[in-house]
Amino acid sequence: MNRKILCFIIAAVLLLCPLTLSAAAPAEQIFSTEILQLANGDYCEITITEETDSPQLFAAASTKKGAKTYTYKNSSGTSLWYVKVTGTFTYNGSSSKCTNSAVSAASKISTWKISSKSASKSGSTATAKATAKLYLNTTVMQTVTKSVSLNCDKNGKLS
Repeated sequence: MNRKILCFIIAAVLLLCPLTLSAAAPAEQIFSTEILQLANGDYCEITITEETDSPQLFAAASTKKGAKTYTYKNSSGTSLWYVKVTGTFTYNGSSSKCTNSAVSAASKISTWKISSKSASKSGSTATAKATAKLYLNTTVMQTVTKSVSLNCDKNGKLS
C-alpha cells in the first residue's frame, strides 16, 4: 500500500513540475566582421559567427561552435566566392581544444570555380583552405588560394 502511495506522489510531482526542453536549433549570431581592401579594387569580407546554445550544467568543460567566413567580392560588392571554416571547441578556463573542423567553399558566379578545399585542426585552431580560379571560357585568368583560421581561447572567445 505504501509503495502505491509513493508511486502516486512521484507521478503527481512529475506531472505538476514538467521539464521544458527546447527542440529548436541553436541560433547563430554574427560576432565580428572585418573588411580587407585589395590592390585591384576588390575586397574581402571576413565574418565570425558564433552558435548560441544553452549552457551545459555539471560539465567539466564547455563546448563552443563557430565559423569564420572569407568572402571575396568585386569592387561593386558582388560576392564571387567564399571559403568557410566551422570549428567545434571545448574550453574550461585554463585551456581550449579544437575537436572538429569542417570546410565549405563555393563560387557565387559561373566564371569562378573552386578547384580544391580542405580542413584541418591543431590545438585550439580550426583551419580551412580553398583555391578558386577565374575562367574566361576555358582559360584560367586568375588563381586565388585562401586559408582561414578560427581560434578559441581558454575562456571560449572566438577570433
